[in-house]
Amino acid sequence: MNPPIVISTVHGKGLPVLMESIRQYAPDVQVYLKGPDRVIRDYGCALVFGDATNFGDDYNAVIRQALNDGHGAVVIANDDIVLTPSSYRMLLDDVAICKELNQNPGLVASRSDAVRPIQNVRFNDGERLNGMKFSHESFVRQLPVVSPIFAWMSAEAFEDCQFPPINYFSDDVICIDLVKKGYRHFLSASYVHHIGSSTIGRDAHQLTLAAKPWIEQHRPTYAKEWF
Repeated sequence: MNPPIVISTVHGKGLPVLMESIRQYAPDVQVYLKGPDRVIRDYGCALVFGDATNFGDDYNAVIRQALNDGHGAVVIANDDIVLTPSSYRMLLDDVAICKELNQNPGLVASRSDAVRPIQNVRFNDGERLNGMKFSHESFVRQLPVVSPIFAWMSAEAFEDCQFPPINYFSDDVICIDLVKKGYRHFLSASYVHHIGSSTIGRDAHQLTLAAKPWIEQHRPTYAKEWF
């Protein structure tokens, strides 16, 4: 069974394009969508109604619903991305490689054009373009932290660690928590276009200040390193 794509949205501005790209390029994949009733009720997929709280709680809710329905894994998707014809299938192919090599994958995430530097297709380590892309974009790479703008996650990993109830740093926290549980994270050769900062906002300073108290209280060792 193909893992479903799980999405949480606040205003739904990017949803029409994202949903159309799923319909075109992953038509047989079930979609779970969480958001306010007025935003999501007209989409023909599994709906989880509820006003937005924060990235962590909202994605935990929609992931939990998919897993409760019997799925063994999910593909987490930001609401402001666009799939390519190979995004979903290539991601799962790379997950299969990680499993075959007994790497115990936690999160396996796509590359993008608006994401943390090492996950960004513009990142090149001084490498010259090989045709229309860098050669390293075709290979799977282990990373300590990935941003799950389009990322596979197993039910086992989710049961061990959930997203914290914050926006900024939610991906950093869950990735490090999972590493401490013995999981490894990987960067896939898969790619999605990402509008960027439409999910939680663009004010990095305010988003950092909002997340800092929770991290200082619940992950003090992380706070000492990051702040």
